[in-house]
Amino acid sequence: MIRDHREQQRAIRGRWAFVVAVLTFSSAALADGFWSDFDLAVGGFVRAEGSYSTSSYDNPFNQLGNTFNERSIERQAFVPPALISTVASDLVILGPILGPIVGAVPEIGTWTTLPFPPGVANDTSSPGLRGFDTALMEGTPIPRVDNDINYAILRGELEIGLRYGQNWSLIGRLRGIYDPAVYDEFDARSIANSRASILGGDPELYAGSPNYFDYRVEGGGRANPLEWTGENYQIYFPALFLQYNNGPLNLRIGNQQIAWGQAIFFRVLDVPNGLDLRRHSLLDYAQEEFSDKRIPSLGIRLGYQITDSVLADAFVQKFQPSVLGNPNTQYNIIPVQFTVHDLYKESGRDDDLSYGLRLKGNFGQWGLQAIASERINPDGVFRWTKSNVATPLPDQLGTLGSYVNLLLALQGNDSGALLAETPFEAAPGGVYSANEWFNYAAQVRLDGLAGLNAAIAEFPAAQALTASVADTYEGGFNELNTFFIAAGGSLRGHIAREYFREQVYGLGASYVTEGAPGGLLDQLIINLEASYTPDRTFTATSLSRNYIVEDAWVGALVLEKYHRFSVAFPATYMVFQYMYRTTDDIFGRHLSGYGGSEFAAATGVSDANYFVFAFQQPFPQDVYRIGFAALYDPRGSLLVQPGIKYKPSREWTFEAFYSFIDGDLGADNPNETLLSTVDFADELTVRIGYQF
Repeated sequence: MIRDHREQQRAIRGRWAFVVAVLTFSSAALADGFWSDFDLAVGGFVRAEGSYSTSSYDNPFNQLGNTFNERSIERQAFVPPALISTVASDLVILGPILGPIVGAVPEIGTWTTLPFPPGVANDTSSPGLRGFDTALMEGTPIPRVDNDINYAILRGELEIGLRYGQNWSLIGRLRGIYDPAVYDEFDARSIANSRASILGGDPELYAGSPNYFDYRVEGGGRANPLEWTGENYQIYFPALFLQYNNGPLNLRIGNQQIAWGQAIFFRVLDVPNGLDLRRHSLLDYAQEEFSDKRIPSLGIRLGYQITDSVLADAFVQKFQPSVLGNPNTQYNIIPVQFTVHDLYKESGRDDDLSYGLRLKGNFGQWGLQAIASERINPDGVFRWTKSNVATPLPDQLGTLGSYVNLLLALQGNDSGALLAETPFEAAPGGVYSANEWFNYAAQVRLDGLAGLNAAIAEFPAAQALTASVADTYEGGFNELNTFFIAAGGSLRGHIAREYFREQVYGLGASYVTEGAPGGLLDQLIINLEASYTPDRTFTATSLSRNYIVEDAWVGALVLEKYHRFSVAFPATYMVFQYMYRTTDDIFGRHLSGYGGSEFAAATGVSDANYFVFAFQQPFPQDVYRIGFAALYDPRGSLLVQPGIKYKPSREWTFEAFYSFIDGDLGADNPNETLLSTVDFADELTVRIGYQF
């Protein structure tokens, strides 16, 4: 009974995003014999969706929303300690000359004691202005914009169900989405100059205007076999599978989504599928339970009702990664100063399988379930990788780049060839100052100083460019500014995305209380879920190739209740949830990357706790339905999402919900909280749907 109740309610909340119309035709009226065993069901809807920003700034992880745009940041170049070492060891004859000029030779390995003198390779002409090439004294600073519209799409869905006899059916759901791109867009060609442009990475993502829907991986090809996309459109099958039912046996073969677990907002046991964040990221209506987000995968799912009380559910499916927003799209979460190389295909993961087993039983008021899954984590992990871009440092006389080029030439090296072997590309649209570097590292929960040192220590070519590991924050600050100036303005970072296999084990229990009829404690559903992943691989906060490998525990307590407060209104659905995580946050970021800032390295936090409260209240005849959801991080962030649905007829549905996000709710440091990353996304979302 509990299972039937939960799955029925999940279907009500999640199926087709509230609106599906089914027209059933009996083929028996058309023919006899073979065709009389067929039934065809067809339905669908079209819907316009738009989100209107009420925030005063755009996504800071995009070029036009960068918090350093139009800000002049003072930068100072320092003499590299490696250069001092070379002078001290190889050019001893100059010692008597250098001594009176610079004093005592600084300790090798420090970046804090020998700045270039004024007028020599410094940056007083245009200090740290994003988009401006300081080597050539040209370029237009990148403006900072504030879009009024965050999201605007036209969506259409068509579902076809073909049934043959009592056992066989074919289910297909086709979804099409078009984004007219009514935003102030960034075009990478606008910051190209006579010396350099953005060359590394897929040009469809980095060399022009935003691409909203293509999921591009290294090696080319279509990453999702049943998806067709372009810059502004996406067409795919969320479901296309053959189903066989025979008594206790249920078999599905084909493209499908699998939803496990009882938690309706948090994902604890819901491990089979990754998420598609290209459209509206995680900012859709919270109570839809990721119904529009799970990545469909080709696979086989087998369910068997062992007894009236016990169900076995198993799957084997092709691995499909979670899909992140593309660079400069409205909800992108990876700073666009960094180019991502997705190794899904090149590493052979496109041929790998994930699989799992769930046992679920109902015993009176109790429900129990257990899962075991061996999967490839769809979130992936990130590390530094070679840029493979051989753009040299600027060579105009008197620039810092020209001095470095001269030194390298004396050693038989070339700055372009060396840069191609490092994680950096001398190109516009990257990081322009040490302030920007450390600020953004903290925003994405990385350690800026450790990240710099890993990019140097793990790439010998960086050391050949006179870079060296910095022992202090001040030293790293000076070293970064030195190389940003030497590059003519900015350096772009290059990172690889990889995927690792893991085992996930989970247990769940539920209990339905009995109390006074009509009381708040009568028929209260209590769910408890926990999962354990041994030796899970996480992105290192330094972006090192030496990933963090650590056990991860996740637990959730869920209280659900339907309660009728008035005889004039249908029952109110209410849910309270609590989640505890030992190692990472709900976005998969390791907690050791929390607590950094523009002026200090990450300190980390020990664990994560989140609270959710939500309710839905239908009005009589269900013409109106109001909803509310809130997510609270006790460290100092809050998401509040009230909504309303109006359905005046079978064909038309009007919906609106508002997302308010405070990522700095009294916190000493917003980078110690969960939601500061999406603090920009205060918005009103409106949907107008017509079903047919």
